[in-house]
Amino acid sequence: MISFDQSNPPSGGALGGHLASEVDSVVVGRVVAVSGSQVVILLTPEAAVAADESSEVQIGAMLRMRTQVSTVFGLVSGLSIPIPGNDPSVELKIVELELVGEIPLGRDSTPRFHRGVSVFPALGASVATATRTDLTGIYMRDDRQSVRIGSIHQDPRLPANILTDDLLGKHFAVLGTTGSGKSCAVALILNAILNNHPNGHVILLDPHSEYASAFQGRAELLDASNMDLPYWLLNFEELVGILQFGDMAEHEAESAILYDIVLAAKRSYAGDSPGTDFITVDTPVPYRLGDVHRLLDEAMGRLDKPQDSAPYLRIKGRLNALQTDRRYAFMFPSALSLRDNMTSILARMLRIPVGDKPVTIIDLSGLPSETLNVLVSLLSRMAFDFALWAERSVPILLVCEEAHRYAPLDTSRGFEPTKRELSRIAKEGRKYGVSLCVVSQRPSELAAGMLSQCNTIFAMRLSNQHDQDFVRSAMPESGHGLLEFLPSLGNAQAVVVGEGVAVPMRLVFDQLPEESRPSRGGASFAQSWSDDQPDRDFVANVVDRWRRQIR
Repeated sequence: MISFDQSNPPSGGALGGHLASEVDSVVVGRVVAVSGSQVVILLTPEAAVAADESSEVQIGAMLRMRTQVSTVFGLVSGLSIPIPGNDPSVELKIVELELVGEIPLGRDSTPRFHRGVSVFPALGASVATATRTDLTGIYMRDDRQSVRIGSIHQDPRLPANILTDDLLGKHFAVLGTTGSGKSCAVALILNAILNNHPNGHVILLDPHSEYASAFQGRAELLDASNMDLPYWLLNFEELVGILQFGDMAEHEAESAILYDIVLAAKRSYAGDSPGTDFITVDTPVPYRLGDVHRLLDEAMGRLDKPQDSAPYLRIKGRLNALQTDRRYAFMFPSALSLRDNMTSILARMLRIPVGDKPVTIIDLSGLPSETLNVLVSLLSRMAFDFALWAERSVPILLVCEEAHRYAPLDTSRGFEPTKRELSRIAKEGRKYGVSLCVVSQRPSELAAGMLSQCNTIFAMRLSNQHDQDFVRSAMPESGHGLLEFLPSLGNAQAVVVGEGVAVPMRLVFDQLPEESRPSRGGASFAQSWSDDQPDRDFVANVVDRWRRQIR
């Protein structure tokens, strides 16, 4: 059994004393098979009996082995009794390990834990429990920027830290079924990072209006009432998506007409100014919808047959409908407010300067649901293009809550450009300083490749077997043993695998203060159905706000 010296606890991540601390380690078995990163050990009779009543040899526990050049560490990924018998004292008990890293043996400098194994343990090598000093050095890296988000499940005295640059620089995902504490985990991770790095640039897509309470005082909240995303920021494909043309034949005809009209309107607004030859149909420069209507009328006037004007009339009708729809006021403002304010829009959305508010929460709940995918496409594209032209000077984190809604695997459900923009960030974002946080309760419904680009995965409780298999396929081998816990994880617990943590771990998230928790979704049936409170005036008020689109 491990004995911890509480009178002189180890500090930091220095492991200079790890050889001396071996007296605290207990031999539990010997190596009987080595294959790649997997090691099989046979428990000693004494350890086998002790393992029945202790937590030292369990899934996720850390064991150690000596080689000629290092101390190698492995996570317990499997336990078995190959030939069960009537007498437990004579049964063979097998433990499977996934090797995770090593501490080089050397006295010239302070040895530190690092991932990967240079020399594998030999057959017959003794296997022992990791000491408290070992565990401290492994989980608490003092040579890297890190922040605490919880504690190790096997030993609550050990903090669970995330490595800031490795987590943010290479994308990460937070996955878990509804009610597992997923939103609280996201809020905790972001708040922990921003407490140490208050000048961040975080864009959080919030489809359920639940995160405003989690970042009080440090977030800029944008919703339908104060958002400014004018139509001229849309590229041509996004504009067509907003207009929602009809069947394939109509779509092609109307798109061809709109392409020439929009390009002409942009060049008309620019006028004869020098250096405007760069303008294309996708260039984010202002143009007047009045010019679009005028150019459509002029084009119809040149037609030989009146019946050929149908696609022009459909375009005009759809534009008029959007301009008069209150829900689209943030995108189609009055003609008097047309101005080139792209700089202020980007500065506000990306928090430049930060102004003590490093998070921009974009509340999508009050926006038209039929345009959700187009809006996410626009926001993702703006973040990526800004980072591209800013040349990595402003690293940005884009948090996609409920990502399976606008980046689904099913191609018939989503706006394909949205998936392309998110995929571009997933594949190329880290080159330009744009990181992605994918949050989902149904990872198996995510677009192909989204999860595989996330180098760190926080897997919370997942009860659906298809989702478990999907996460398993995206995780490295070293975390597969821990995945067996997914169906039974408690709230605020997670299995974390990837480069954002020192080693794969099962952790318990720290408890968020009440004032920093996302708002709880759902209604209280028990409380609401106890009293007959609402009356007809209440219904009338709801109808009025419904019609006026006032939340």
